[in-house]
Amino acid sequence: MTKPMSAGTRPLELNLGQRTAQPSPDLSNGKKRPIAPSKRFWQPLALMMDVDSLAASFIVGAALRQPFGSREGPPFQISVLHELAFLPIFVAAMAFYGLYQREWRRLRPTSFLDIGPRGHALLMGAIGTLAASSVVHRYTQWQKIGWVEVVFMTLPAAVLMPLSRAFAGLVLRRNGNYRSRVIIVGSGAVATSLAHRLARCADIDLLGFVDDYPLLPIGTTPLGTRLGGILDLPKVCAATGADRVLVAFSQSSPSWVIEMLRKLPPNVRISVVPRLFELVTWQSQIEELHGLTVMDVAPPRLGPLSRAVKRSMDICASAFLLLGLSPVLIAVAVAIKFDSKGPIFFKQERIGYKGNTFQIIKFRTMALGAEEIKIDLRDRNEADGPLFKLHHDPRVTRVGRFLRTTSLDETAQLFNVLVGHMSLIGPRPFVPDESAGIDGWAARRFEVRPGMTGLWQISGRNDLPFEELRQLDYAYVASWSLWWDLKILWHTPGSVFRRHGAY
Repeated sequence: MTKPMSAGTRPLELNLGQRTAQPSPDLSNGKKRPIAPSKRFWQPLALMMDVDSLAASFIVGAALRQPFGSREGPPFQISVLHELAFLPIFVAAMAFYGLYQREWRRLRPTSFLDIGPRGHALLMGAIGTLAASSVVHRYTQWQKIGWVEVVFMTLPAAVLMPLSRAFAGLVLRRNGNYRSRVIIVGSGAVATSLAHRLARCADIDLLGFVDDYPLLPIGTTPLGTRLGGILDLPKVCAATGADRVLVAFSQSSPSWVIEMLRKLPPNVRISVVPRLFELVTWQSQIEELHGLTVMDVAPPRLGPLSRAVKRSMDICASAFLLLGLSPVLIAVAVAIKFDSKGPIFFKQERIGYKGNTFQIIKFRTMALGAEEIKIDLRDRNEADGPLFKLHHDPRVTRVGRFLRTTSLDETAQLFNVLVGHMSLIGPRPFVPDESAGIDGWAARRFEVRPGMTGLWQISGRNDLPFEELRQLDYAYVASWSLWWDLKILWHTPGSVFRRHGAY
């Protein structure tokens, strides 16, 4: 192999005319930055949380099954001690399913994606406990654990384990420790779009970018500081304490990019943006063909059965939420009535399923005559495309400001969901003026009902540019699944509480 050139030498194949590589800034200052404590200690912390959750699950299960147990069995304390002896079997099953590696490998940790593997691990732990208990009981006087005991031991853990991990992550984030330090390889339009998305993640620090030939002038993109060229990548990661490299598209030689990525230490994780990222979704599958990675484009899956399942979930959930939230809805209605003149609800024409119009229902957050005032505010519009957004909209009332930041104004849309105009999860419901420019591939958003929440809600809400909204809606429709809907629902409360893009 040819000996790598020094960082200041330009490879011949990278000669792109008048562009010249800029000198790399000195980032080291004679010492390295440490990796964030949460990155180094997350695995033992996760193990500790799982052990505590399993122990609590065994205790809760033993208490709950007392009415179903035999009166001739051992006392409660002895029963719990016998069961705790088999706890390592469950921990071993968690490790076998990679549950102490998965979050460390992700750019943004989430416990939702581990629900399936964790369920399998608990099942394997239960089977292992039954088998081990039978063997131990044969040669000792220990209590034999049956299937009833195993069920009560395991079920509370299915709830306690994800909650404990989520709580640990929340505490670390609030302390500013649970963060990723990211460097982007590349500087073009894709890298810029990637930087915009990272800027919406409070737990990610974008340190800057590495590229030999920046495609856009420095200062015109959110990429930040140019940290060096491609050949500088290993020393830049060491100097900045980066723990993640995101590879976008660079005009530098792919062979040099690959060689520098291979030189990174194991603690620096690497993520690659696929070339056809507009088509690749989370349902795309990866296959291996004699050492070559092949990725398929997931086909649309929203057939009649899927639509029936989705609609059934909408009806049941909206009816349950309307009943459960009725005291809150009444309180909001009273507050609106006392705060300003006008109706309690705001109704507006929106474009829905198959391009049909419907009246969306929200709690009123603006003063009367807001639509007439909108004409005078056009020159202050902060959104691109046909959208209209203002961070400090003078039309919003005092109560309306609170309702918007907490998203309580949107709870009235549950009536739209119940009658079938909307869905719990789906594309953003646009007004006719905003929908007029949506055609071609983006028009697939009209194949499903618009949603109260969706990819747009958990990805930035009102802070999203119009083009990204179109791409998110297309990705949702093209690769719909019930599991994806559940994932969006799982992340929606966090998005609402963080109030990102809510105004």
